[in-house]
Amino acid sequence: MRNFARWSSGCVCGVVAGIVLAWTMTGNARDARPPQDRDALVALAQLVETEHRRVDLLVKAGDRAGAIRALEQLADGAWPSQERAGEAAVWMRHDVVGRLARLELDDTTGVPPDLETLLTRITRRLDDGGGELPPNAFTARLAGLQGELLERVDRDQAALASYEIALDMNRLLLDALIKETP
Repeated sequence: MRNFARWSSGCVCGVVAGIVLAWTMTGNARDARPPQDRDALVALAQLVETEHRRVDLLVKAGDRAGAIRALEQLADGAWPSQERAGEAAVWMRHDVVGRLARLELDDTTGVPPDLETLLTRITRRLDDGGGELPPNAFTARLAGLQGELLERVDRDQAALASYEIALDMNRLLLDALIKETP
């Protein structure tokens, strides 16, 4: 089961990244601003996909600390601007930060994560889009993780607000899918 979870995580990330990229580049993302430089978005998507695969291998080899470091470097490294690479660039960073947070929270082999540091990273990245990103699965997941962290540090009202943001985004995404289905 653990191997399937690792495999499915990598496949899902790749498939979703491909869908987001295709969705954004073909203009089907009604509310998303298209990238000015599609090549920058493609290069970023390839980098993220490759790093996800490397992290999969590090986790498989038992090097969770190395996997966490790789995701930290990717999340905190230089990224093309939202104006240049489009909103999908912000979504991909949300994906990376979400995976990093989940990996740190689920790590039972090392020192417990600093929840405040994780919370600060997530909050900073959620603010990257200026609060005006159209609903997307990556941002919804990150808002849910923010709620989980807030709950763990006993900030229940703030946690509820984050969970509501995640739920609202997911409801909007589901409604859009239902309306598009014949």
